[in-house]
Amino acid sequence: MVSNQNTPIVLINGIGPSMLNNPRRAVLELRRLSPEELRTITQNAPIINYIRHAGTTQILSELLQTALTPNNGLYTYRGERIILITLATPQRGQEATPRLEDLVIFEVIVHEHE
Repeated sequence: MVSNQNTPIVLINGIGPSMLNNPRRAVLELRRLSPEELRTITQNAPIINYIRHAGTTQILSELLQTALTPNNGLYTYRGERIILITLATPQRGQEATPRLEDLVIFEVIVHEHE
């Protein structure tokens, strides 16, 4: 995907059909990123955080050298550049204290079709 510094970058930790605007058909393409690639593509770009976990948000704040706050809002796709960040090993029913190496980072490319 071509980098555009004016396109907002949205950080999310999950994907659901409700985040799309009811397209008749959509294909989501995932492209794995390293932490360094994430740092590069977010430089000088507006970042919107939709990750509510404080520990993950803190790690991302340090990595991206910007102040992010946890956010439990619902995200709706509007053409932004989406970055999906999850734990490499999901933790159910317990509060995880992740480290950077525990995170898996993907760029989500949305292909909407009528």
